[in-house]
Amino acid sequence: MLVYVVIFFVQFGFHLGTGWLFSSTPQEVCFGTLGCFSADPPFTNAGGLLPRDPDVIGTKFMLFTRNSTRTPEELLLSDHRRKCEWKSFCRHNLIKIIIHGYIDNYNRPWVQKMVKALLKHDDYNVVVVDWSAGAREFNYLQSVANTRVVGSHVAQLLIVLKRLLDIDLHTVHIIGHSLGAHAAGYAGEHVDGIGRITGLDPAGPAFEGTDQAVRLDPDDAIFVDVIHTDAEHILSGGFGIKQPVGAVDFYPNGGKDQPGCPTTYFAQIKWLFSGNFQLINNFICSHMRVLEFFTESINSACQFKASLCPHIDATSWMQCQDCQNGACAKMGFHVDPTSKPGSYFLLTNPSSPYCY
Repeated sequence: MLVYVVIFFVQFGFHLGTGWLFSSTPQEVCFGTLGCFSADPPFTNAGGLLPRDPDVIGTKFMLFTRNSTRTPEELLLSDHRRKCEWKSFCRHNLIKIIIHGYIDNYNRPWVQKMVKALLKHDDYNVVVVDWSAGAREFNYLQSVANTRVVGSHVAQLLIVLKRLLDIDLHTVHIIGHSLGAHAAGYAGEHVDGIGRITGLDPAGPAFEGTDQAVRLDPDDAIFVDVIHTDAEHILSGGFGIKQPVGAVDFYPNGGKDQPGCPTTYFAQIKWLFSGNFQLINNFICSHMRVLEFFTESINSACQFKASLCPHIDATSWMQCQDCQNGACAKMGFHVDPTSKPGSYFLLTNPSSPYCY
């Protein structure tokens, strides 16, 4: 994984510095029912790269329920020709969809923990979107481009569920981490009426400051909530987006440098020399901490109480409003969709339990 991180910085550094390394003549690719994808504006964020063929990206939908917690059932969209013969899917249960990010896959420990927490809370249809082949590109910007196909594929799944099983899309909740958050946004672009999208530290590189059509935005679902935990510029070691991209955006501990994580390159090297050899885990610690926050919030009796802030660079409660007139909200799984729109600040503990 270290190789991927090094290549990421080299490639993205060239992209930021010159813009010529990935430039190409605007073109378009079409993939049947998934639609057509162009590199024309506003989709210039991937440096002119277009998504790979869906067969290369290899998007899979792995279904977990209380009856299939260890061995998931793969939902094949081709099965809709046989009236959706998905043995584990229960049309009466709500749907939670999890989408991982760069260099990740559906079998990662954080995914399994989140799935177990969701199924402990209720007997959901938990669908984990595995696009590991498309997320494992050496060129990060190629994975950025691939998210557009992943989003279309998720939209296609929802269309099948709506048409054949009469699923109410208002009850669908998509949870996306990093690049997966933007893939969730693309799904919302293709399908109207998705109930909720939760963005877990949406990726910043290639998305910060872009047009709403390119990234997750408040119009991608009826309600969009976002948690930022690594909202620094990539050259400062941040992988998350800083700007608000939801109806409500939470910035725990200021949205960057999470307590318990090394906060600088020097701190990371110090950890290494002190015998902590988890270099990559340390490097992406703040970016991954959001997953622990959200998973803990599902079944915890403690509420991640946050205060509305007039700006997103708050570093203490003193800079935020008190809880009068609805100026507070709960971060995580149990956020109230009627919360006042805006950016929220809260503190967390440096280790589990994180709820402060």
